[in-house]
Amino acid sequence: MPKHTKNLKRRLADPSASAGKRSSAQTIIEAAERLCATHGIEAVSVRDIAAEAGVAIAVIYHHYQSKGNLLRTIFRARFDEVKDEYESLLTQLERQKSPAVQDIVRALLQPLNHWRGPEGQAARQFYILALISQIPELRNDIDVWVVGLRRVVDLLRRALPHLKEADICWRLHFTMKLRHQSDLDMARLSIVSKGLCRSDDREETLVRAVAYAQAAFSGPPLDYPPSGEPGVRRRAPARRRTR
Repeated sequence: MPKHTKNLKRRLADPSASAGKRSSAQTIIEAAERLCATHGIEAVSVRDIAAEAGVAIAVIYHHYQSKGNLLRTIFRARFDEVKDEYESLLTQLERQKSPAVQDIVRALLQPLNHWRGPEGQAARQFYILALISQIPELRNDIDVWVVGLRRVVDLLRRALPHLKEADICWRLHFTMKLRHQSDLDMARLSIVSKGLCRSDDREETLVRAVAYAQAAFSGPPLDYPPSGEPGVRRRAPARRRTR
């Protein structure tokens, strides 16, 4: 990571710092995160970021060489903010002989609550959008992070010995995707519930997400393909008749 990102974590956590004291690199970082959180990562161009930051396009390339490297710098800084909590929670569970599913799922989802309240909205939105981005630099970093989820799979195997590993991986995948998608679309929860559900309450969101995931993992093993039935077979392509 470039040297000028050394204090990026502190700068991102303190958006009230005087603009005059920020370097152009830090200003670019903050502008890029705001725009990507609002409009989507793929939709934002280097030109857009330059205009928002009030710098020339060449300045962005000087600091980051490409849009992908700029976005990767933001993602890594944000990941560093939640990594310690995530690692600590998993380590505690790995020391337990029989970790509870509820605690495992909470350890996976809780770090997202690091960015609570309106002031953390841009950080949370950017982080979640980065997880599903198709930009190569981000995908490579995410793939490395996903390999680390083997620790979560191993914990769930200990907690759910009756489930096959494939079943656990499917349920883990859906759990993460549902939570991420929910965080991006919480406003519609208020609409469909006519204000009954408090979508702005991050703690309630976490508690309900954990309860939902726990119920999913507690379900019986999935018999697929159904016993006694052959798996789905593809038809062989029809042969052309020759005269």
